Amino acid sequence: MALRLHSSCGTGCRHSRRQHTALSNSMGGGILKQVNQNQSKSSITRSRLRKTPISTAMPRGVNSRHIVSAAASQINANPTEGKKFDYIIVGGGLAGCVLANRLSADPNLNILLVEAGPDNTSRNTKIPAAFTRIFRSDLDWNLFTERQQALADRQVYLPRGKVLGGSSSTNATLYMRGSSDDYDSWGVDGWSSKDVLEWFKLAETNADIKDPAVHGTDGPMHVENPRYNNFLHQTFFEAAKEIGIPANSDFNDWRHKQEGYGTFQVTQDKGVRADGYREYLRPIVNRNNLQILTGTSVTKVLFDQKKAIGVQFTTEEVSTMRERMTAELKADGEVIMSSGSIHTPHILQLSGVGDDAALLELGIRPTANIPGVGKNLQDQPAVLVASPLKRELDGKSLSDHIYNASGGLRKRAILAYLLFGKGPLTSTGCDRGAMLATDAAEGGAPDLQIRFVPGMALDPDGVSTYTRFGKFQKEGKKWPSGVTFQLVAARAHGQGSVCIKSDDPFESPLINSGYLNDQGGKDLATLRNGIHIARKIASSKAMSSVLDGELFPGEDISTDNAIEEYIRKSIHSSNALVGTCRMGANPESGDVVDKDLRIFGLTGIRVVDASVIPKIPGGQTGAATVMIAEKAAAMLVGKRES
Repeated sequence: MALRLHSSCGTGCRHSRRQHTALSNSMGGGILKQVNQNQSKSSITRSRLRKTPISTAMPRGVNSRHIVSAAASQINANPTEGKKFDYIIVGGGLAGCVLANRLSADPNLNILLVEAGPDNTSRNTKIPAAFTRIFRSDLDWNLFTERQQALADRQVYLPRGKVLGGSSSTNATLYMRGSSDDYDSWGVDGWSSKDVLEWFKLAETNADIKDPAVHGTDGPMHVENPRYNNFLHQTFFEAAKEIGIPANSDFNDWRHKQEGYGTFQVTQDKGVRADGYREYLRPIVNRNNLQILTGTSVTKVLFDQKKAIGVQFTTEEVSTMRERMTAELKADGEVIMSSGSIHTPHILQLSGVGDDAALLELGIRPTANIPGVGKNLQDQPAVLVASPLKRELDGKSLSDHIYNASGGLRKRAILAYLLFGKGPLTSTGCDRGAMLATDAAEGGAPDLQIRFVPGMALDPDGVSTYTRFGKFQKEGKKWPSGVTFQLVAARAHGQGSVCIKSDDPFESPLINSGYLNDQGGKDLATLRNGIHIARKIASSKAMSSVLDGELFPGEDISTDNAIEEYIRKSIHSSNALVGTCRMGANPESGDVVDKDLRIFGLTGIRVVDASVIPKIPGGQTGAATVMIAEKAAAMLVGKRES
């Protein structure tokens, strides 16, 4: 799905290359906007953040001189030599992009952003439908759990973006905050639903829901309704209504219950992915006080006693011998860990921050005994039900609208995207669905998310579908028409862990997903209930009129025992990892950072990413991550203003 702007239109194309460039520029990815500077604010810090220009004009495709890739550096030269920084941000994912923008708005601060992946130049990160091409690619960390005994001894693949923008550049673009109860349940002072709502709104520009009590109007993060429609979407809505599910016009409106069926909004801007890179980082990369290193791995945080003083890093393109280099903080500077729920705890453990006994066994000198580092890993595990369409409806699926019978891209889809920023290439497939409270739900909060896809999975493991389709393409075969119900345990109870394997920073950590390990088996019950509900929807009058049987799990999988076996053999990640540096008040109970995101027992270091989330919200975690980073940036700005 990597499109070439001119040649992809086909041999009959009459557009000039200049026209194609203009069309591409008009779609929103290269239109840079500024925050309205005239709106009055109730908070000095919030006012300052809003008044800071979020973007400055920069030609599309320009690789700023401030983004220093390893290949552009002199051999064996430290690109930070002779510099000291106010903030070193470790990780250029979603939170890192937000922080880099907000902190570098003060020209008196020197900011260093270090990212292990490359610059965000791939068209696959721009076009939403192309996200499937990123799985297991060079833009992915290619992470797997250890073999999970509870999951038929399988290793589970965990998609994680390795690029500026992180997983916001590789995910399904769904924008869902969760419910107000999710944030109230954290029990952390300053992080209740009333505290965080304004930060969600501050970050957002919503193109389609104009309700200032709920949504923002001038933030950097663009949110809109999906720009692809299929008659199967309406069929799903009719089927959901038929079995008694209520409609929900806005899943992010905390004034009513989250339960219901409807449209999931997406982080897109006129059909272009609105990731952390495009919305926060790319517009400001030319700031003179911001240095960005890509292709650069931080191997540890450097401490003087209990105070962070810098980071150690390396890049094989500068030194094939993995020579260690250092970046230094100013005396009052801080390291901000923003590497996500897998790599933030891993780097901390490499730095001696974690369980003392476990680190000593690996020959790592302890810096701070914080046993909670790497614990409390949470995710939203998923399974699916898939069915083919009736023969007379062959060719009506999302996959049919993208690919022709030989597996090639359809010219109509390409033109709809280039000319109007609409059509199937704007869709990641799963932007309609429902939130439901099954019998396994706690307190009435929906425990199940149904993501309805107007295309049929080719494998019970959703990710493997795209591997199978690759084989279909090579053989010139058509993707069969059908639909899929991806069933997600939205408020899963299982907890896993991230543990260092050795003192080698290039060895991936040991990851235990924690899927289905909750006492009482509520997560298994949620997914089992989800399969029953999906089948009920499929057998409704509306949906049964278009479906022809069931491919997965298969009609022979009918008893609860058989369904549970299917779940264990096909469960997969919905890409929502959180919790491994939990925010709270008591390190002895497993908390890692305090309410100001400072690591207990240390100075000059904070964690700002999804790993601080104490309990996973019932939505997609990208929205919460942006909120956390916005709030953290305000803390840091406020600290320097006080």
